[in-house]
Amino acid sequence: MSTTLRMFIPTAIRAVMEHLTPRVEAATGVRLIQEVELNPLIPERLRAGERYDIGLTNPPYAKALIDDGFADGGSHRAFGRVSLAVARKGRTHGQMIADSHGIEVLLRSAKSIAYTGAGTSGRTYLDVMERMGLTDSVLPQSHAMSGGVPAASVATGEYELAIAPLTTVIATPGVVPVAVFPEHLGTQIDMFIFRNAASPNIASEVIEFLTDHDIDDKLAVAGIARFELI
Repeated sequence: MSTTLRMFIPTAIRAVMEHLTPRVEAATGVRLIQEVELNPLIPERLRAGERYDIGLTNPPYAKALIDDGFADGGSHRAFGRVSLAVARKGRTHGQMIADSHGIEVLLRSAKSIAYTGAGTSGRTYLDVMERMGLTDSVLPQSHAMSGGVPAASVATGEYELAIAPLTTVIATPGVVPVAVFPEHLGTQIDMFIFRNAASPNIASEVIEFLTDHDIDDKLAVAGIARFELI
């Protein structure tokens, strides 16, 4: 009988993990049960005592979990980096916007913008709007929503634009990424992967598979770039 591992993953990479899970299970012989949650809520659930074997979340949360004894400090690895993107309904037309001025013009002209209120992407969006001096002009048209909903609400025509991780935009039918925030704005969403010290040793094999460069190309297509652990 295969070992069952419980893994917490961010909402932003739900679709990616759905595709990767069969390969992970075939390579390691484990059965993965995934708990999908917004990044800021993952550490809250782990601190509350929910059982887990492997976790994936933003570096500050992962480091705090390690420092406080909720995760194995020797196991954490860099998993991937996701750009903050802007989604709109329809097909791709022309080149994707990837500069500050172009994004400013796009957001100022939008009649409605959806974003994830309680997620890392939403908090990042509010922060970058403040740093770009767009709080007063853009946020009145911005509406906080639940995780995974903003891009879908654009697909249905409820909202004109959505702010979401690039992975979510790519995975949502009916929408396309019209813009990606440039790297110098510091809006990338990084994720660490780690294990519970009490989890079976095979959890380390799962982490090795998910951080192996053999799957880099597959991750890149889904909107995830690798980065080095500093």
